[in-house]
Amino acid sequence: MKKATQILLVALMAGGISSQAQAVTECVGNTITTDTTWSGDVELTAPCFVKSGATLTIDPGAVIRSHPRTAAVTPGVVAGTPGALIVTRDGYVNANGGPNNPIIFTTAAVDNDGDNVPDDLDNDGFLDAHPGWAVNPGVCDSNPANNTCVAEIPANALFYDDTPLTAPLAPLAADGTSNESLWGGLVILGNAPTNLGLSSGVGHGEGIIEGLTIPGFPVADATYGGGEFNDSSGEYSYISVRHGGDEIGAGNELNGISLGGVGAATVFHHIEVYCNFDDGIEHFGGSVNGSHLAVFFAGDDSLDVDQGYVGTNQNVFVIMPFFNQNSGSSFGSASGDRAGEWDGDDFLERGGDVNTRNDDLTASIDDTPWPLMNPAFYNVTVIGSTLESSPDFTPVSAASDNRGIYMRHGFAGEILNSIVVNTGSRAGFELDMGAGESTPGHDVADNVAPAADLIRIVSSTAEDGAALAAGAAAQAAANGDAAVPEEYNDSGTANVLPGGGFSGMVNEDVSFDPTGNAGGKLDASLKTATIDPRPSVPAEAAASGGVTTGPDASATYRGAFPASTSLWTDGWTALSQGGLL
Repeated sequence: MKKATQILLVALMAGGISSQAQAVTECVGNTITTDTTWSGDVELTAPCFVKSGATLTIDPGAVIRSHPRTAAVTPGVVAGTPGALIVTRDGYVNANGGPNNPIIFTTAAVDNDGDNVPDDLDNDGFLDAHPGWAVNPGVCDSNPANNTCVAEIPANALFYDDTPLTAPLAPLAADGTSNESLWGGLVILGNAPTNLGLSSGVGHGEGIIEGLTIPGFPVADATYGGGEFNDSSGEYSYISVRHGGDEIGAGNELNGISLGGVGAATVFHHIEVYCNFDDGIEHFGGSVNGSHLAVFFAGDDSLDVDQGYVGTNQNVFVIMPFFNQNSGSSFGSASGDRAGEWDGDDFLERGGDVNTRNDDLTASIDDTPWPLMNPAFYNVTVIGSTLESSPDFTPVSAASDNRGIYMRHGFAGEILNSIVVNTGSRAGFELDMGAGESTPGHDVADNVAPAADLIRIVSSTAEDGAALAAGAAAQAAANGDAAVPEEYNDSGTANVLPGGGFSGMVNEDVSFDPTGNAGGKLDASLKTATIDPRPSVPAEAAASGGVTTGPDASATYRGAFPASTSLWTDGWTALSQGGLL
């Protein structure tokens, strides 16, 4: 039985909150233009923009619930769009949760009939957020200008995700459909460089973030990119973003977290995306650095980088969906397509042009994309969709084998001290060697060549997947640390680690009933043994297992977790709170 939860409205109209309800700060007219603080339960009925010069502070433990959409997607029309939080490129957010009191972004959908499926009781094709405003009056949200009631909020409305801190929603609802697209997402925009060209329509190095309705919302509120490498969009830590990914713009879903041109002075660590319809975390250019990032059950790609992103990320954990919806339909936009979709530029992918050094005169005249993509990922652990064994649950409709880290479209960068397992018929690391996919001389085939040395796979294990293609294997073998084998997989000849071959994780079985327990929630009863992504042999995470590199130079083990310490996901992530991790 869900507990009765009084719904609190962050009003999107000129008006205030009645003294009958707990006061919450308003997002008036869809915007925040002055310094504002959110605490406790906050609700967004539509996209909310943090505007230039304003700072939004979100206190630890706050739960930001956003409405599902209430009308069909129509180009140029913003009415009925779902709740979301958009930080414009001169806005600023301080959102610092804690290990035991994270800031949670989730849905404001309701389940008043108690069937563990979000309601559409009026059968209009859109999920309910406040059913019964007219027929079941509760708390009155009044307009202080004329003291008239402008909205009726039922005091006994039941949030579908009513216990996010203690019993998160399962990936699927009781009817087998996905708990995704139940609101929009978190969008952070900044002034750091991208390699977008003039075809973006807003100037060299600038773009319009995907997912927003343009026209409809002001172009300035959706623009990102610029020339400030060390730009700051604020501080974000111990944040969990769950069940998002609805469309705001036609045919263009929001990622769990979209980072457009976000700069290196932005603080971004201990971040989770759980059950998003589209990508988990996507970087559109920019230079922000991240650490302790977790993406669980993204519908499309878990980690997506493109447009000349040059940041560094360390300690990253991905679990891909091992299930589709129980109807057999795909989970999310591609049923967990890739753990990483890493693109260098948009030259071919989006049919546009790319900013080059020739355009910006930052160096000798040439066609090198500028900025040249150059991210670094250290200590990544990926558990793919192929189950070695599933003692707890056999999916009704299993997901297909999903790709591991897939590099294409002029990608350049490196991945070090990492582990990718259970990709089945797909390789843990893949390079798209096609020609003509970037500016001259910067195809992946050119970047991976030893003469360029622009793609590096170092001290990284791929296991229980297909053999690496020649390009990836050759580059890994050329990376040069003779004391540490660089690349191994079940089909390779260099499958050697200190003490022998990689013997797996303590428990890499991620299976459980994705519809959850009888209440549709995660709890420890769904698994006989919790997921444990630490290496099963401590020697595999010893100092000799990886190279000394990255912001945390002491992390010379492979993967996101050393063998003998607690997990940094403990306490604040959905799978941890649900007793499964």
